[in-house]
Amino acid sequence: MAQIIETKFLCKSGSRISARGSTIIWEDRFIEGKWYEGFYETWSFEEGYVMNNGWRRYWVVNEQGLKEEISRAHMRIIFETDIQHLRDKKIEDIIN
Repeated sequence: MAQIIETKFLCKSGSRISARGSTIIWEDRFIEGKWYEGFYETWSFEEGYVMNNGWRRYWVVNEQGLKEEISRAHMRIIFETDIQHLRDKKIEDIIN
């Protein structure tokens, strides 16, 4: 059975957005090196993560405070997805 898990994600490459209109004003969506509150949905079968190269769905709270769904492809580009590296980084941040 799939579950929604709350966690934090480390941004490894920033992302910016611009509102549509006559003038282009860029706003940070995610900032490199910053931790973001987020969620992921597990697969309903045990080997789902390995077989599908990630979790089923992801949501991250952006700089504007909005919870947005991020595709697995964009998660791999914007956020650190190596589980061991994330654990090591969380431990390092707690120690320092």
